[in-house]
Amino acid sequence: MVSITSDTLFNAAAAVVGTVAALLFVLGFQYPYSPVSKYALALAFLVGVLALCQRTTDPQVTLLGYGVVLAVLVAAFFDVAETFDAGTPVVIAGLLLLAALLYAVPRFDAADRLLAPSHARTLFAAVAVLAALLLVVDVATGGLAYELRPASQIEFTGGYDREAPASVATLRVSNPTPFPERVDAPRYGVCAVGNWTPYRPSEPGRPDGEVYLDAYVDDGYNEYLFGGGAKTYRVTLNTNAANLSGETIPVERTASCPNTESGSPSIALFPDPADG
Repeated sequence: MVSITSDTLFNAAAAVVGTVAALLFVLGFQYPYSPVSKYALALAFLVGVLALCQRTTDPQVTLLGYGVVLAVLVAAFFDVAETFDAGTPVVIAGLLLLAALLYAVPRFDAADRLLAPSHARTLFAAVAVLAALLLVVDVATGGLAYELRPASQIEFTGGYDREAPASVATLRVSNPTPFPERVDAPRYGVCAVGNWTPYRPSEPGRPDGEVYLDAYVDDGYNEYLFGGGAKTYRVTLNTNAANLSGETIPVERTASCPNTESGSPSIALFPDPADG
């Protein structure tokens, strides 16, 4: 009959809490730096738990520690696959390789020890130092650099459909760091400046509507830029304005939306206040 003591309860609780914390860090935390330093910190945690399992003589602690390592390791594998958009064949091959490694691990040592306690301690120290160095370099080198390049004007070619998007600017993103970084493009606002009366949308039997403009950076989803790389994204303009076919509208970069409805029509491009 299994004997459950207070040690069993607290050891199990520590394993559960540690697993939840690690899973939240790997899967649920919006890490502000490169995934390289994130996974290095997660690896240091796993090696630390593994080192504890090699030092203890309590089989219960060893069992619970291995459970923490396995749960976090599998979660980290899927997070890496999603982060770098690994295809299904790569994920399947990785899972099979992981299964083979997990099957082989218990057969390395009949005494339930993968490493000698001193070797495990040295390994943990080395991985912890490496993770700390990667984090320092990651923080010190900064993140991605964003450079907005507005168009001087937009030419709405003949037959322009007001539902079709137009390009109001380009956003050049460069990565001066040595690690891959997630593209998180700033948001930009646009508004109609000057007299846009000739371009107001209209419907029979209704008064002319207001002209609305909207812009977004077409940066894809969950895209990463590797160290030293650069890429240019299109800043797309949508508008409900009518009668734009064949017109040329100037674009001006401003700090905010100018409050003027007189003069020649133009498009103001400015940082979205929601971005802070």
